[in-house]
Amino acid sequence: MISQFLVCPFDEQLLSALSGRSVVVRIDDIRELSRVEEVLERNRSHLHCLVIESDASVVSLRYQESWSHIPIALFSPELGRFRDLAGQLGVLRKLNLRVYLPSDRAASFASLRVLSSLGIESALVFSKEGLDWERVADLMTYALLGQRPRAGIAPFNYVASRYQHERRTDFGAVYFDDPHTYLHVGAGGCVALSDADLKAGVYLAESVEELNNIENHQKFRAHEGRWREFFLKTDGCAYCPGWRICLGKHADTVERDPGCREFFAEFLDSVEQHQSLTSKGKLVWQP
Repeated sequence: MISQFLVCPFDEQLLSALSGRSVVVRIDDIRELSRVEEVLERNRSHLHCLVIESDASVVSLRYQESWSHIPIALFSPELGRFRDLAGQLGVLRKLNLRVYLPSDRAASFASLRVLSSLGIESALVFSKEGLDWERVADLMTYALLGQRPRAGIAPFNYVASRYQHERRTDFGAVYFDDPHTYLHVGAGGCVALSDADLKAGVYLAESVEELNNIENHQKFRAHEGRWREFFLKTDGCAYCPGWRICLGKHADTVERDPGCREFFAEFLDSVEQHQSLTSKGKLVWQP
C-alpha cells in the first residue's frame, strides 16, 4: 500500500472508494465539516487534514471548540478586522489549525504577524507573479529571528525545523505539493503527482490501486530526479546560494523577477542562525 496521503475533494462516492486510507479532504464551506467527519468514520478512513478553501475572511467564519481534534488547513483571502478576531480568539487557540494567507495582498504580512504573536500557526502562500521579496524577507526574519516565543509561520519555520546542510529541503509539503508526502485524486479516481497536474489532466494512474509499487513508477521516478535538470544548465537556479531550500520553485519567473535569489540566500542564512533556537510549544498538525 502507498504511504502518501491522498488529497481529494469531498465526494462521498470517491471517499467510499478510498475507504481505509489516509486522506486530505478539500472543502470550500466550513459548514461541511461535520458531514466530512461522518463520511470518513463510516468508511474507516484516517483524516490527515481538512483543507478549507474559503472565499471569506478568517474572522467571518464561525468556529467550534468541538473541532479541536480535527487538523485544519484554512486558506482564506484575508484575516479580517482584529476586533472580530478577538471575539473568537479563545476558540481559535484551541483548534489544531494553520491559517494560509496570500502574498499578493499587502495586509497578509501584518496579519500573519498578528496570528503568530497570538499563538496561531499560519503560512504565507507565495504568488507566482509580483512577489514583494522585501516584505517576504521581513516576515521571514520576524518568524525565525524574533526573540519572543510565537507560533510558527510556514514555510519559514517548516524549513528551519528540517534543514540539514548536506541535504535538499523541500517545503512543497506545506502546500500539499510534494508527491513523497501527498498524491492528488480527482473525483473520477485518477491520481496525479500534484494539484496542477490533476487540473491539467496529467495523471500518474487511473486509480490508487495501480500504485502499490509507486517507488518504481516511471513518472514518479522521473519527477523525483527532476531537480538534476537544473545542473545541466551553465547558469540559473542550481548556482543560486539558496538552491538547497528553493529547489527551483521560482525558475519560471526568475528572469523577470530575480529578487528570489537574494531572498533565498538570506533565508538560508537565517535558518542556520535559527537552528540553535528551538521551542517546544503546542504541536500543530504537520505537512
